[in-house]
Amino acid sequence: MVKRVWTTEDFRKWLSASGLSSPQLAVVLEVSERTAKRLRAGEVGIKDQMAARAQEWLGRSRTTTGRDAELVDSYAAQADWADLCAAYPNAHLAGMQSAIARGWTSANSHGFRQLAQPQRMPQPPKWGDYDLEWIVGLDLPWGVEVREDVDGRAYRVASAERTLLDLAANEALFGEDDVGECYHGAFFLSESAPSRATLLQHAKSRGLDDLVGHYLRNHARV
Repeated sequence: MVKRVWTTEDFRKWLSASGLSSPQLAVVLEVSERTAKRLRAGEVGIKDQMAARAQEWLGRSRTTTGRDAELVDSYAAQADWADLCAAYPNAHLAGMQSAIARGWTSANSHGFRQLAQPQRMPQPPKWGDYDLEWIVGLDLPWGVEVREDVDGRAYRVASAERTLLDLAANEALFGEDDVGECYHGAFFLSESAPSRATLLQHAKSRGLDDLVGHYLRNHARV
């Protein structure tokens, strides 16, 4: 059941966890961008209708469930993803990082972290002891899950479908064999397989339907 009464603190926590830019926030809450900026600055209060939209959006974002969710939430806590997302408030974990956390691949993250965020934002090469690799973030916030790890800390990660799409789109970075392994793992090792229809729909919008179709045919036949 959707909680109809939200305090200012509830909203601030959601806003911090969501990773939404002001234009994205305006779309989610169905308000003007000016109002979204005033909400972010704390100049106006959150109305019940806005709170309901925020909570509904949050629920829809969490498409990973069951054992798959337990796996990624556990990995997120071990890898300090919450701290990383707090350091880059509009970014989310993506690409091979998401695939590793979901148990799709034998690859190891070693000393790197892969993130995506809106274009034209700063892309520092390091965060603490980790090297950062940045993937171009298109069509955001589609396919970004706003989750809590097993310690109750908020983090953001690409959904299963967005992970597969980004892997194919960045085939030159990851390598064809590793991308193929991830596609195989996504459909044969997950408790709930990703949605082929959603994946192909968004692949087509980015002109990647042939490439994604290639990986589905060769590595994800059921």
